[in-house]
Amino acid sequence: MKSLLKSVLSIMFGTLFGLFMITILMIHPEPQVPHSYETVSTHYDINQKQAIRRSVNSSVRVVSMDLLKGNISTLSGTYFTFRNRFFVLSSAHGILADCNGLMAFHEQQSSPCVQMIKLDKKTDYVIFEIQEMKDRVPIKVPKALANWKKSYNLLDKTFYTGYPNSIGPTTWTGNISGFTGDYLIVQTYAWSGASGSGVFDERGELIGIIMALDVGTTDFGYQILNSFVIVVPIWQMDFGSLVQ
Repeated sequence: MKSLLKSVLSIMFGTLFGLFMITILMIHPEPQVPHSYETVSTHYDINQKQAIRRSVNSSVRVVSMDLLKGNISTLSGTYFTFRNRFFVLSSAHGILADCNGLMAFHEQQSSPCVQMIKLDKKTDYVIFEIQEMKDRVPIKVPKALANWKKSYNLLDKTFYTGYPNSIGPTTWTGNISGFTGDYLIVQTYAWSGASGSGVFDERGELIGIIMALDVGTTDFGYQILNSFVIVVPIWQMDFGSLVQ
């Protein structure tokens, strides 16, 4: 009986996941014309161009599905490596379930979650392990800065690549505008689906991930401030779980 139930559940999972993949491709079909991100605007210096390429080449689209409820969430993420293993860093608030139904995508390639490493709903980040993605270039484990507020100046440039509204990848530039508590404020553009995008500084270091937009109030109700972006700093995250 248990064997039969296990087989039925496996078939259900496969069917649901197949329908889920078809839905994703129907909503946002892959581009038919190959494109390249090797050319970066001449307005940026050599270091900035390198930072932009690191952002682009390590970006992935993250999709989480609650197989029981049939809900789908799309995010952005950063592909990184540690001790010959491969991981994705993204936002926790878009993770609907456990490793089942969680995948990383880039164009025609996909890589399912192998295991959940860290899911921190309070700080709002997730780290999960995946199989190697041949068309992505992983960054190394990010460095945490002890005196992070002293390491950055107002209006320092930032770059991120993500999938706002599940479209992309698109790359955006911005500036550090300030701090609120233990979070960075970056003036850039973001929207639903960009959550989890890795934010890089001019040196090409990953300094955090996009968490949320600010919401203001007016006489006419609430207003989304899509250029006022809250970033979870990398130094708020625990990468110690990678060695456990």
